[in-house]
Amino acid sequence: MTDFRTFVLKLMASFGLPWLLLIIVPSIQYQGLKPLPYDKEKGDELDSAYSYPLMPIVNQQGEKIYAAEGCVQCHSQMVRAAPLALDAWRKGWGQDQGARAAEPVRTTELRDYFGEKHSFLGVIRNGPDLANAGYRFENRTQVHLHLYEPQVVNGNYWQVMPSYRHLYQVRKIQGQGSAAALPLAGTKYEPKEGYEVVPTQEAEQLVSYILSLKKDYPIPGAAKAVAAAPAKK
Repeated sequence: MTDFRTFVLKLMASFGLPWLLLIIVPSIQYQGLKPLPYDKEKGDELDSAYSYPLMPIVNQQGEKIYAAEGCVQCHSQMVRAAPLALDAWRKGWGQDQGARAAEPVRTTELRDYFGEKHSFLGVIRNGPDLANAGYRFENRTQVHLHLYEPQVVNGNYWQVMPSYRHLYQVRKIQGQGSAAALPLAGTKYEPKEGYEVVPTQEAEQLVSYILSLKKDYPIPGAAKAVAAAPAKK
């Protein structure tokens, strides 16, 4: 009986302690977070009229569609720390969209999710991280094309990202046609003559949400990262 009791206690500890440290403690810490003011006297970029993090306008409907479509299954929204900040040099991880960023992109911290009802950390990173996806796309049309048929964007027919064509409508062209119609002419996905592909309201909301993702606010009191070494020629 004693051995069985010991086994049960150890089993509870094995599952309970990680749950406590990884779920309960961070949740309590998150609930106690408050915005931090910027202070020029300490060398920060903004003055005390601003606070960290800057509160973005979160598209709640787009957020719901992001969740319903299962985007979180393949895309994370968390820049993890990496040895020598090598991950930070990858294109698409921050404001600098060059092949190699001049300054490493900082890792994500708890306050970056401040004010969000749901935080989509991600399950696995089969696709690119989307923490700063708002900098990656040049315009809305580019995101729509990526959602409608990922192969249209990069010509990679081994693309594993699924198509979200159900968020778009193929309809007969009326008059001059819709300004929002996707530019599919010349591709294998071009609709038949006299028809066009236009985004639904759900697609527009999802695109607005993706373009709003910019979790790279400067941290008050933190020194700027050391510039990355130039790429070898």
